[in-house]
Amino acid sequence: MEAYSFEFFPEEHFYLFKTRYEVRYAIRFKPSFYVLDAEPAIADNVYELVIARIEKPEGPIPPDERILYTIAAIAEDFFKKEQNIAIYVCDDSDGRGKARKRKFDGWFVYLNFEGRGYMKIDQGFHEADGFSYSASLIFKSENRLKIQIITALDELADRYNQPK
Repeated sequence: MEAYSFEFFPEEHFYLFKTRYEVRYAIRFKPSFYVLDAEPAIADNVYELVIARIEKPEGPIPPDERILYTIAAIAEDFFKKEQNIAIYVCDDSDGRGKARKRKFDGWFVYLNFEGRGYMKIDQGFHEADGFSYSASLIFKSENRLKIQIITALDELADRYNQPK
Protein backbone atom coordinates (compact mmCIF):
# COMPACT_ATOMS: atom_id res chain seq x y z
CA MET A 1 0.00 0.00 0.00
CA GLU A 2 1.17 3.50 -0.74
CA ALA A 3 2.02 6.02 1.97
CA TYR A 4 0.64 9.55 2.00
CA SER A 5 3.05 12.25 0.95
CA PHE A 6 4.57 14.11 3.87
CA GLU A 7 6.62 17.20 4.59
CA PHE A 8 9.73 17.23 6.77
CA PHE A 9 10.73 20.21 8.89
CA PRO A 10 14.35 19.47 9.89
CA GLU A 11 14.83 22.39 12.27
CA GLU A 12 11.89 21.12 14.36
CA HIS A 13 12.48 17.37 13.80
CA PHE A 14 8.91 16.77 12.66
CA TYR A 15 6.87 15.55 9.73
CA LEU A 16 3.36 16.54 8.66
CA PHE A 17 0.86 14.68 6.50
CA LYS A 18 -2.84 14.80 5.72
CA THR A 19 -5.08 11.82 4.98
CA ARG A 20 -7.77 11.49 2.35
CA TYR A 21 -10.27 12.07 5.18
CA GLU A 22 -8.74 15.49 5.95
CA VAL A 23 -7.08 14.31 9.15
CA ARG A 24 -3.70 15.97 9.77
CA TYR A 25 -0.92 14.25 11.71
CA ALA A 26 2.35 15.50 13.10
CA ILE A 27 5.07 12.93 13.69
CA ARG A 28 7.77 14.42 15.85
CA PHE A 29 11.14 13.11 16.89
CA LYS A 30 11.77 15.19 19.98
CA PRO A 31 15.46 15.32 21.00
CA SER A 32 15.59 13.46 24.32
CA PHE A 33 19.25 13.16 25.30
CA TYR A 34 18.23 13.14 28.98
CA VAL A 35 16.16 9.93 28.80
CA LEU A 36 19.03 7.46 28.90
CA ASP A 37 21.89 8.08 31.28
CA ALA A 38 24.41 7.01 28.67
CA GLU A 39 27.52 8.18 26.93
CA PRO A 40 27.03 11.07 24.48
CA ALA A 41 27.36 8.76 21.45
CA ILE A 42 24.05 7.24 22.58
CA ALA A 43 22.33 10.04 24.50
CA ASP A 44 22.80 12.61 21.74
CA ASN A 45 20.94 10.36 19.29
CA VAL A 46 17.82 9.58 21.36
CA TYR A 47 14.54 11.05 20.12
CA GLU A 48 11.08 10.57 21.58
CA LEU A 49 8.63 9.52 18.88
CA VAL A 50 5.40 11.48 19.22
CA ILE A 51 2.44 10.66 16.97
CA ALA A 52 -0.20 13.38 17.21
CA ARG A 53 -3.46 13.92 15.37
CA ILE A 54 -3.56 17.70 15.11
CA GLU A 55 -6.69 18.26 13.06
CA LYS A 56 -9.74 16.25 12.08
CA PRO A 57 -13.19 16.95 10.71
CA GLU A 58 -16.31 16.45 12.81
CA GLY A 59 -17.86 13.00 12.95
CA PRO A 60 -16.50 9.48 12.70
CA ILE A 61 -13.39 8.80 10.62
CA PRO A 62 -13.14 5.45 8.79
CA PRO A 63 -10.07 3.27 9.43
CA ASP A 64 -7.22 4.26 7.14
CA GLU A 65 -4.38 1.76 6.68
CA ARG A 66 -2.35 4.31 4.70
CA ILE A 67 -1.57 6.07 8.00
CA LEU A 68 0.42 3.01 9.08
CA TYR A 69 2.41 3.00 5.85
CA THR A 70 3.03 6.72 6.12
CA ILE A 71 4.40 6.41 9.64
CA ALA A 72 6.62 3.56 8.40
CA ALA A 73 7.93 5.72 5.54
CA ILE A 74 8.62 8.54 7.99
CA ALA A 75 10.49 6.11 10.27
CA GLU A 76 12.59 4.95 7.32
CA ASP A 77 13.47 8.58 6.61
CA PHE A 78 14.34 9.24 10.26
CA PHE A 79 16.59 6.18 10.46
CA LYS A 80 18.68 7.20 7.45
CA LYS A 81 21.05 8.34 10.20
CA GLU A 82 21.90 4.88 11.56
CA GLN A 83 22.83 6.14 15.03
CA ASN A 84 19.32 7.50 15.65
CA ILE A 85 17.32 5.88 18.44
CA ALA A 86 13.58 6.42 18.79
CA ILE A 87 11.80 5.94 22.08
CA TYR A 88 8.04 5.53 22.04
CA VAL A 89 6.30 5.95 25.39
CA CYS A 90 2.81 4.48 25.63
CA ASP A 91 1.08 7.12 27.72
CA ASP A 92 -1.60 5.71 30.00
CA SER A 93 -2.94 8.96 31.49
CA ASP A 94 -6.28 8.30 29.77
CA GLY A 95 -6.32 4.55 30.49
CA ARG A 96 -5.49 3.65 26.87
CA GLY A 97 -1.77 2.88 27.27
CA LYS A 98 -2.15 -0.88 26.80
CA ALA A 99 -4.16 -0.34 23.62
CA ARG A 100 -1.46 2.02 22.32
CA LYS A 101 1.21 -0.56 23.10
CA ARG A 102 -0.70 -3.34 21.32
CA LYS A 103 -1.21 -1.11 18.28
CA PHE A 104 2.44 -0.02 18.17
CA ASP A 105 3.69 -3.61 18.61
CA GLY A 106 1.31 -4.73 15.86
CA TRP A 107 2.65 -2.09 13.50
CA PHE A 108 6.22 -3.20 14.15
CA VAL A 109 5.37 -6.82 13.35
CA TYR A 110 2.94 -6.12 10.48
CA LEU A 111 5.44 -3.91 8.66
CA ASN A 112 8.23 -6.43 9.31
CA PHE A 113 10.56 -3.82 10.78
CA GLU A 114 12.69 -6.54 12.37
CA GLY A 115 13.18 -8.18 8.96
CA ARG A 116 14.10 -4.77 7.56
CA GLY A 117 16.99 -4.30 9.98
CA TYR A 118 15.46 -2.76 13.11
CA MET A 119 15.39 -3.80 16.76
CA LYS A 120 12.68 -2.96 19.29
CA ILE A 121 13.39 -3.30 22.99
CA ASP A 122 10.46 -2.95 25.41
CA GLN A 123 10.55 -1.96 29.05
CA GLY A 124 7.92 -1.30 31.70
CA PHE A 125 8.03 1.52 34.24
CA HIS A 126 6.04 1.71 37.48
CA GLU A 127 5.28 4.81 39.54
CA ALA A 128 4.96 4.73 43.33
CA ASP A 129 1.28 5.70 43.02
CA GLY A 130 0.53 2.56 40.99
CA PHE A 131 0.61 4.31 37.59
CA SER A 132 2.60 2.37 35.02
CA TYR A 133 3.50 2.69 31.37
CA SER A 134 5.69 1.02 28.80
CA ALA A 135 8.34 2.34 26.50
CA SER A 136 9.97 0.92 23.39
CA LEU A 137 13.38 1.76 21.98
CA ILE A 138 13.76 1.30 18.24
CA PHE A 139 17.07 1.47 16.43
CA LYS A 140 18.91 -0.06 13.49
CA SER A 141 20.13 -3.60 14.16
CA GLU A 142 23.57 -2.72 12.86
CA ASN A 143 23.99 0.15 15.34
CA ARG A 144 27.47 -0.52 16.71
CA LEU A 145 26.35 0.56 20.20
CA LYS A 146 23.32 -1.76 20.44
CA ILE A 147 24.58 -3.62 23.54
CA GLN A 148 25.21 -0.32 25.34
CA ILE A 149 21.78 0.98 24.24
CA ILE A 150 20.00 -2.08 25.64
CA THR A 151 22.06 -1.89 28.83
CA ALA A 152 21.24 1.82 29.28
CA LEU A 153 17.49 1.10 28.98
CA ASP A 154 17.72 -1.82 31.43
CA GLU A 155 19.66 0.32 33.93
CA LEU A 156 17.08 3.11 33.62
CA ALA A 157 14.28 0.64 34.33
CA ASP A 158 16.17 -0.84 37.28
CA ARG A 159 16.64 2.63 38.82
CA TYR A 160 13.11 3.74 38.07
CA ASN A 161 11.37 0.58 39.25
CA GLN A 162 13.12 0.30 42.61
CA PRO A 163 10.75 0.21 45.56
CA LYS A 164 9.99 3.75 46.66
